[in-house]
Amino acid sequence: MADLSSIGHYLMVAGVSYLVGSVPFAFIWTLVIARKDLRKLGSGNITVYNSYHNVGFWPAMLTMIGNAGLGLGVVFAARWFLPDSDLALLVALVCVTAGALWPIWLAFSGGKGTTTCGWATLAISPPIPLALLGLWFAGLLLTRRTFTSTTLVLRALPIVFWLIGRSLEFLLAGLVLAVMFHLKHTVETDDSIRYGVGRFMGVNKS
Repeated sequence: MADLSSIGHYLMVAGVSYLVGSVPFAFIWTLVIARKDLRKLGSGNITVYNSYHNVGFWPAMLTMIGNAGLGLGVVFAARWFLPDSDLALLVALVCVTAGALWPIWLAFSGGKGTTTCGWATLAISPPIPLALLGLWFAGLLLTRRTFTSTTLVLRALPIVFWLIGRSLEFLLAGLVLAVMFHLKHTVETDDSIRYGVGRFMGVNKS
């Protein structure tokens, strides 16, 4: 039977990671710099894309830096709090991503979570995000659609996590992340399609 104190430690990692991931930097920087509510601009998404296209470069850049810091921060904290525990790192990864997707501070209406998740994954196992990024570019070259290439990556998440992590824990983390991302991954809410990201390079042309 698992030690109750250990379970408490993992629950603490989960709770803190979720709350940290819930910090909506895109919303905050838009409010601070432009005095506007990002939820009422463009697509209404709390994302870097929506911030950039409706507010400008600096809110988007500061959002990217902030989200990266959240992802890296929770992984480093989990590694310090529960050393030599891959499970703690993966719990932090899943929960910080959940916070970015469904932030408690904005009534569970958040962004896409990819920046936060990507940097957290990089801190855990650099080959995983590098492999996923390579797969995304390969899909983009073949389909010329960012939405389709992202869908390919989401479906491959569990496989890539398992192949590189080589454990059931990594496989389960990949499965949970894939399900969470698929819940938010729709054509109707995709900013890359709405704003025609990459059209000058022949990508996402209608």
